[in-house]
Amino acid sequence: MSTLQRLRTRLNRSNASESGVARLLAPPWILLAPMSLLLLVMFVGPMVAIVVFSFQTGNNIVANPLQWSIATYQEVVGGMVSGEGVYGDVLVNTVAVSVTTTALTLVVSYPAAYALARRIKRYKLVFLMLLIIPLFTSVNIRVFGWALFLVQNGVLDSIVGLFGVDEYASLMYRRSTIILGTTYVYLPFMLFPIYLSLLSVEDTTIEAAKDLGASNYTLFRRILLPLSKPGIVIGSLFVFVLSLGANVEAEILGGGSIFTIASNIQYSFGYSQNWPLGSTQAVGLLVITVVSGVVILRTIDLREIAERGN
Repeated sequence: MSTLQRLRTRLNRSNASESGVARLLAPPWILLAPMSLLLLVMFVGPMVAIVVFSFQTGNNIVANPLQWSIATYQEVVGGMVSGEGVYGDVLVNTVAVSVTTTALTLVVSYPAAYALARRIKRYKLVFLMLLIIPLFTSVNIRVFGWALFLVQNGVLDSIVGLFGVDEYASLMYRRSTIILGTTYVYLPFMLFPIYLSLLSVEDTTIEAAKDLGASNYTLFRRILLPLSKPGIVIGSLFVFVLSLGANVEAEILGGGSIFTIASNIQYSFGYSQNWPLGSTQAVGLLVITVVSGVVILRTIDLREIAERGN
């Protein structure tokens, strides 16, 4: 037996005799340890604390479950189910903002993503940089920019005044204005997943379809749209979930007159100092986010996406 064969035999025996702990410490599990620890401390821990706080009767945690209460759940869920009071308005505003924002970003993003992926050859990097650069700016600054543009005696007021219009209905503090802000802020989160999906469609597939006589409509309906579905689904998930938690847009553009779940959570934790009520609403928002994510992700095959391009 040669030296190389003896070494291979010893390595095989060593690998076969590895304990379970050794296998856990070997890649790739050890590589996932830092992220798992970070998620455990920074996400799971606070979520557990919020759930526990939602059953408390005050701003202190009582360890005895027999002294916990579901009064805040009855208040919040009862108001949302009946559609009456502040929680009915909060639910309507949150759903309207999230669904409308998702639809608008999809309508605007798909043509732009198609142009960037399939049509534009020159200056593509310039267009991509113009879309990426706003992401380097704070959301507060961008939303305040919209507020300065739309507020009375602001930029829009000066532009309209040039055409002799002295008075017009204010565009601030409306639900539609909040939707305008969320659409602008979260547009890249819809555009880039669709762009990457369309970019993964091979040119030979398009050429083969054209050689077989496929029209532009058939090409879009039978090839581009199905292959870009993962990008649409993932982009919709991003935008929908982010819009559910849109607090800055509701506070600045809504002016405190249009409440969403996110802004109501901040009000409960901050101004009213009612931590159990804020925690209950946070748990409700978390449940809506998780259920929406599961439902949306079940419409695509994640394994097929991961293997695409191999």
